[in-house]
Amino acid sequence: MGHPFFNPHNNNSTNSGEMTSAEMYVRAAKLCEYCASEFERFNALAYAFLAYKCIEVAYMRVVHSNDLTASRDLNELRTALKRVSPVESPSSSDSYVENLNSEVKVENRNITKDVGCSPAATACIIAARNHPSFVRLLNFAEDVNLAMEASRKSQAAFAAAEIILAETGNTEGISSIKKVLDIGFHDVEGLSRLIRLAIESLHKTP
Repeated sequence: MGHPFFNPHNNNSTNSGEMTSAEMYVRAAKLCEYCASEFERFNALAYAFLAYKCIEVAYMRVVHSNDLTASRDLNELRTALKRVSPVESPSSSDSYVENLNSEVKVENRNITKDVGCSPAATACIIAARNHPSFVRLLNFAEDVNLAMEASRKSQAAFAAAEIILAETGNTEGISSIKKVLDIGFHDVEGLSRLIRLAIESLHKTP
């Protein structure tokens, strides 16, 4: 994993047919998922841990790179839902009411009249008009879940690997994979370096 490969600033591709960094993160995660399953099949749990850690970092980088877009989509959906709400929230500001009151009344009245539906169903219709935002938010939530799942699996694999390494007396191996466990997703170069060192220590015979 090279640093440019995980650079969130390259998230938007400028050339047709070129993958975004987020797409590369996901592809890397899928490859690591295969590696992790193979390591587990052969009971190489220390290596399975390293693979799961890579999956966790890859999806966390995807989440990080899409965070601003997800926040913007969420705000847009909230605004759309507020516009069809029959009763304004007490926390709504006067300026908000003044700016949108006329538009809300006209839009809400027209939509409800046209489709003959309840306010709740009307809200769903308005939200459906923001389908791209919904899709992006669902994908964002899925990426968060995948990152959390990988984190859970990496911690479980680490705990199992730690026991095995302790039984063989490979304290250096335990120390090296512990450093990988503790590193955050922001430092990809540091992660790559620690993984190389961990692999070297795991190859050593106590």
